[in-house]
Amino acid sequence: MPELPDLEVIRENLAARLVGRAVVRVAVRRPGLIQAGPADLSPLVGKTLQDLTRRGKYLLFPFQGNLTLIVHLMRYGWLWHGPSRYEVTKATTLVLSFDDQTDLRLIEPGTPQIAAVWLYSDLSQATPLAKLGPEPFAPDFTLEAFAQALQGRRRILKKILTDQSIVAGIGNAYADEILFWARLSPFRYAHTLSAEEVERLWKAIPETLRWAIAEIKARAGENLFDKEIRDFLFVHGRAGAPCRVCGTPIGEVLMENQRTNYCPRCQHVSPR
Repeated sequence: MPELPDLEVIRENLAARLVGRAVVRVAVRRPGLIQAGPADLSPLVGKTLQDLTRRGKYLLFPFQGNLTLIVHLMRYGWLWHGPSRYEVTKATTLVLSFDDQTDLRLIEPGTPQIAAVWLYSDLSQATPLAKLGPEPFAPDFTLEAFAQALQGRRRILKKILTDQSIVAGIGNAYADEILFWARLSPFRYAHTLSAEEVERLWKAIPETLRWAIAEIKARAGENLFDKEIRDFLFVHGRAGAPCRVCGTPIGEVLMENQRTNYCPRCQHVSPR
C-alpha cells in the first residue's frame, strides 16, 4: 500500500505533468469506485487541474469551479500517465483524458479492487479527511500535541503510528522504519514511554519520512511507479537479513495479516 513517502513523489511527478491541463473525457470503469459525487464524474469535463496535493494517504486533485477529486489507492491501486492512444487494460478502473492527448489512469491489477474516489465541491464536507490527524511536516505536529495524543494510551507503538487519527500518512512499512530510527520496540505500549522517548519518536517521524522521500525520488526520478520502492529500508521487508547497523538478524511478527519487522538488539529498550 502506498504510504506518505510514495505518495509525495507520485504527487510531485504528476503535478509537473498535469497541473494546468483540462479534462476532455472521463471514463469510470468499475461500479462502486466513486464514493461521493456523480457516478460518471461528468462535472470534471472541461475543468482545468489547478494543483495536486496530499492529505494523509489521499491524493487531492483540485479543479476549476471548486471541484476536488480525492483518490485513495488502497492496497493494490496505482496511477499511470501516458498517451491516450495506448490501449486501456482490463485492470483500469478510471480514465481521465486531458487536452494534451494524455490519460491519467487508475489501475487495480489485484483483487479485491478497493481503491476509492470522491468528488466534492466543498472540501469541508469531505468525510474521508475529517478524522485525519496532523501531517508529520505540518506546524501543528508539535511535540506537545504528540505527547498529548499519546498520553495514557494503552496501545502498542506500531498501532499508534498507523492510527491515522493520531498522525496522518504512516502505514505498516514506515511505522517499522520510524520505530527503528527511534530505537523503540514496536511492541512497547505508548503509556510506558518516558518524556525523552516520546521526543525521540516525535523527531524520528518527520526525519524518517523526509529521508524516504529523498531515497524514492532519487530512484524514480520524474517517473511514476507501480510498486513501492523500498530497497533502501533498514528493517521492513528484511526478515532474517542482518541489521545494517548491528548485524543482528531482523525479526518478524505477523499481526492481523501484517508483518512487523524490527531489530531485536537496536530496538530492545526496556520500559522504565
